[in-house]
Amino acid sequence: MENKWNAAFLKEQSLKTDPLADALIAEINQTHGMEQIKKLFAQLTDNDDIVQNDDVLPHVKEYFNRELTLPAWADQNKIQIAQNLFALYGPEVAFLLNFRSLPLCYTSKNGSKVLYATGRLKADGHNVTKITRRLMETSQMVINAMSPGGFDPKGRGIVTVKKVRLMHAAIRYYIKNPHVPTGDWDINEMGEPINQEEMAGTLMAFGPLVLNGLNILGIETTAEEKDAYMHCWKIVGHFIGLEEELFPEDYEDGWNLGVAIIKRNYCESMEAQVLAKSVLEFGQHIVPFRFFSDMPEYFIQKFTKDVSLVAGCDFPKLLGISAKPTLKKRFVTWCLEKIFDSLSAWKKKSWLFSKIAKWINTKMLQGTIKFYLKNNNTEFYIPPSLKDNWKLN
Repeated sequence: MENKWNAAFLKEQSLKTDPLADALIAEINQTHGMEQIKKLFAQLTDNDDIVQNDDVLPHVKEYFNRELTLPAWADQNKIQIAQNLFALYGPEVAFLLNFRSLPLCYTSKNGSKVLYATGRLKADGHNVTKITRRLMETSQMVINAMSPGGFDPKGRGIVTVKKVRLMHAAIRYYIKNPHVPTGDWDINEMGEPINQEEMAGTLMAFGPLVLNGLNILGIETTAEEKDAYMHCWKIVGHFIGLEEELFPEDYEDGWNLGVAIIKRNYCESMEAQVLAKSVLEFGQHIVPFRFFSDMPEYFIQKFTKDVSLVAGCDFPKLLGISAKPTLKKRFVTWCLEKIFDSLSAWKKKSWLFSKIAKWINTKMLQGTIKFYLKNNNTEFYIPPSLKDNWKLN
């Protein structure tokens, strides 16, 4: 089909949500009221085993105990290839999620409004507890899905993705509730909150857009690895409620879908800039060297540049990242450009540069995890095998 991911098709997808999860949330509201939905949302954001929680409603437990097997088209060989890739480059993937994938997601004109309205990603001054909680949940979903056994029946990956699916439905219900002061949500103009198009865009940002980011870091991946990684995110899509007509055929098709969604939805907004500022605030807490506290701005500029060129939009500028940096920022940027240009050029050839790059990304992941645990009274789980691979303390 010519122009497969065209604007008319994507517009149609923006008017669709997730009937299964939405019906469960509506049932909870009808039976128990809005307070129970708020309680469920809190339960879903807890990393404890929700199925074993005696306080969880029986029909919610039933939701988590059904449809736990992989779709018939799932390929175990591709899953293993993708999970092996993640085992090698998990710290780099975490880095790219924070400074490439999520900022690009925030450029969505309506997606950013949903995130802002829920209040869970907005930093309060220098208090970034809210955003670290959401970033932690995102990182945990990726780790659980891409770890060995993540797609086994009742594996951590499947359960976590199903949690996110129900969280999406709860947020949709919250946004459209007439008693919630989020303003009028015009579905015809804005689409449904967390609609099929936006879900697909997010999964592409976590899949093929991350793979392209690895290339910017100087990491070469094979066509087989790219398609296998895309395959895993199609499986995530299956469990998160994405309709199969939005499943890309392979990595290249997924890249095209992700770019098409970004191009159709990007828009400058106050919400997008507040969310981007929250990422910068968070990033300043996890960089390993205090002198380079301006690194997060550079990272977003560096690692969204390729998508900016393809989409025809200056995404850092749209996100409110300073076009006229201070003298210190210009000097730091110059230093970082030299470092990253060297790493990109030499990492493919030099064992030493490869080790340096891995050490930097591991230090940032360690800083991220410590900050998560310091500011959130909850567990953050990384399998022991991956901790060993990534040299985490």
